[in-house]
Amino acid sequence: MRFAMLLLIGACLMSPVTTTSAQAAPLQPLGIEADANSIVEVAGPRCGRYSHYVRGHRGRNGQWIKGHCVRNRRR
Repeated sequence: MRFAMLLLIGACLMSPVTTTSAQAAPLQPLGIEADANSIVEVAGPRCGRYSHYVRGHRGRNGQWIKGHCVRNRRR
């Protein structure tokens, strides 16, 4: 077991390591393409007391509703 671990560490140390950034590929998740029509909201605004933020969404009629603050429901 020790021999296998030493062999693995030795193989890692012997492999060539490149440190130039010119060969680096741009970071982009696979399968997700950037779309010009996509709308991305990272974080909503801070809403006041007794309210919360609702992200943008599609309404029942299919129109886009922008994110907004909504009052909490009373029980």
